Amino acid sequence: MEARAVATPVLALLAAGSREGAVRGATRAVAYLDLGGFVAALTAPGTALMPNGVAVARTAVPDGRVRATAGAIEVAGERVTWDAAEPPRWDPVPRRAAPDERAGLAARGTDVLAALGAPADPWAAGGLATTDGPRAAEGTAHLRRALRERDPAAAAAAAERLAGLGAGLTPEGDDVLTAVAAVVATTGDAVGFTGAHRDRWLEALCLHPAERAERTTSLSATLLGLARDGAIAEPVHPLLDPARARWPEALDRLTATGASTGRAYALAVGATLALLTATATE
Repeated sequence: MEARAVATPVLALLAAGSREGAVRGATRAVAYLDLGGFVAALTAPGTALMPNGVAVARTAVPDGRVRATAGAIEVAGERVTWDAAEPPRWDPVPRRAAPDERAGLAARGTDVLAALGAPADPWAAGGLATTDGPRAAEGTAHLRRALRERDPAAAAAAAERLAGLGAGLTPEGDDVLTAVAAVVATTGDAVGFTGAHRDRWLEALCLHPAERAERTTSLSATLLGLARDGAIAEPVHPLLDPARARWPEALDRLTATGASTGRAYALAVGATLALLTATATE
């Protein structure tokens, strides 16, 4: 079976050496392969390209051992291959916003929240899209302050409250942290949030790798680590590009992703753009 696209983080991982692991669940849409802590995703046609993904014709693979090398993944008798010298590369980092795009990003944040039927400041009342309770309220309060004040300590407090919060392979708290990190990493230059200060903030929000491994699932830990550098699922990309007029189609594709992940991403994108652009510095 030939891979149609391979995310650059997967290519980088395998270029550093072969990895062994196991299948951690497979459906018609996606199969998750745990390669020693890094979870790769085989995704079927019609499924959003993932920052840890390998797009293939089908994902109904049996449980069993996995061996991955540069150019091939062997999965319980199945074999996914690509040209290691000229792979079908997909870069999951969106185009970086330019300093003159702040107004466009502010408008996009407003439009995304309106399209979702969400308030202009969706975290003001506390809680996440589907997860309530004191921990969610505390986490979103810290997150709002972290974005408004560009405060790494508040970002760390948000991560402490939200990491691992919720159910499923990617708990909703992790989804929010992942989307926020990707937005800050890719739009910070447009709002005066740059350099070492932004790096410290992102490191605090995304946690140390050992902390991620302890606090949440392997899949969430993988996605959060990739978001630290801006890597995120493909439908998010048009939302972060003010020049893309067809972003509503991407929003529809995003909200249809997973049981709650897509909407959590979308809400976090809108809220983060609104908060970042409201406190932009020249």
